Amino acid sequence: MTEMIPTDSEARSKGFLDLALFVGGVLALPTGAALLVAYPGASPLALLCFYASGCIAVALSLVYPSSFFVFFLSSFLFVGFIAKAVANLVFDVKLIEPISGFTSEWDQALLFAASGLFGVCLASFVAGFYPSFRNTLRASGPPRLAHSALGALALVTIVSVALYWGNYSFHIIRIGFPLGIPMDGRIYAVAAFVISWGALLGGLTAMLWLIDLRGWPYAALIYMATFLGALASLSMGSRIQLLLYVLAACSVVMLRHRQVQSWIAVTIAMGLAALVFAGSLAVVSFERTFDFSLNAPPVATPPVQHTPQTASDPMQLPAPAAPPSATITPPAPKATSLADKVETVTRDRFALEGLFRQLRNLAIMRWVGMEGVMTAAANSNQLSTDLFFKVLAEDPAEGSHAIYQKMSGDRYGNVEYYTFLTLPGPVGIASLSGSLPVVAAFMFALTLVGHSIEWVASRATQNLATAAVAGVSLAYLTVQMGFPWTLLIYAIELVLSVLFLGAIWWLTKRLTARGVRAG
Repeated sequence: MTEMIPTDSEARSKGFLDLALFVGGVLALPTGAALLVAYPGASPLALLCFYASGCIAVALSLVYPSSFFVFFLSSFLFVGFIAKAVANLVFDVKLIEPISGFTSEWDQALLFAASGLFGVCLASFVAGFYPSFRNTLRASGPPRLAHSALGALALVTIVSVALYWGNYSFHIIRIGFPLGIPMDGRIYAVAAFVISWGALLGGLTAMLWLIDLRGWPYAALIYMATFLGALASLSMGSRIQLLLYVLAACSVVMLRHRQVQSWIAVTIAMGLAALVFAGSLAVVSFERTFDFSLNAPPVATPPVQHTPQTASDPMQLPAPAAPPSATITPPAPKATSLADKVETVTRDRFALEGLFRQLRNLAIMRWVGMEGVMTAAANSNQLSTDLFFKVLAEDPAEGSHAIYQKMSGDRYGNVEYYTFLTLPGPVGIASLSGSLPVVAAFMFALTLVGHSIEWVASRATQNLATAAVAGVSLAYLTVQMGFPWTLLIYAIELVLSVLFLGAIWWLTKRLTARGVRAG
């Protein structure tokens, strides 16, 4: 059974979409006017192009839905550019990432951003001709197939728990930390993929098969995402990983809302997810403040600020300067309990203020976007296509010594042991070319490639949850781009994983069907 929209529900769905677009339009007009009044640049046309392209990108992803990737990429870019510009210019909220020597180059910065967003708009329109959703099916088969899916879910859960424990203990991909255990590069690549997104990919895929085959409630998707997300957030030191996991699960529930039997169960699952998210956010924030501020080793001059800002939370690699085969001795090998960390942070007024400041910035100011184009605009004399291609091919091992890190202000260049990076994002990287057509073309191609990968995922597995995880993860990691090579590696791993899942699913269906006929 395909994921087709029943005829009797089309009117309600269209009504909801029309209402969302109407409300968005009503809010967009006064917000745009306020932004125009506060705009310090010389050209209102640059601001108009910037604002219109961001709004149109989100609207297109709703009116012509093509994939989870396109919708979430448009939404994340909207927050990183439009919402952040409104917060900074209208409400005077300070930017928290370095912007080099930026002073008054607003027109150029917004034109870079508008070009990138226009590329996303064009790609969204093209992607509508081959949407990923049409490739998904509701699973059906004999009881043996359900038993196999249940076994797969149990295996994924056991392996995931073991890897998350190993990640917390040995910092395989713990944000800010270098790798804490010698590891072969190939093993490291697989472990990092499973820890960051692979566990969720396998867990939600198997769970949705069980929902189709055994009639389990759709709330089970949210419970699974919450369980894996909590482990991922705590082991990775990420404040947003759990939220992204639950977002992928909720996307499936919303697209399958006509098959949901109990919305009460879904509401309860969402309430539990919110409580777990609040708890994980508190734990991770206290641990990061303790580790990166109060427990940090001394550094070379100039000294690190009392509460250093870490990069936003992508699937960050540990200290890029250290290869997987190397280990670095931590500054404080003595284990410290969570209770002791909380007590230490709460006793330090500066650390506590820094913690609250970081939490306040999570909603908007932590999203990547504006700072990248502002840094590019501030260094217009250095921009060129050669620089753009050099950054595209740059080795992630450069870490805090990379080109963009130096160009933006080298905030974290003197930090020892820990690894902090400021992220330019895909539009910021393309802006280093100094060419508006290059920026638009790069974002157009990047959006279509991401959409196509999700299309392959849905085609290979015919599973909506697989497509959702692929789309959400790719959209987030694309927006959080620091080194394009890391995104390329993840994309390759993702494609191989969904092809493997698809092959296993096809083979299992064939074997179970043959067993039924033989019986």
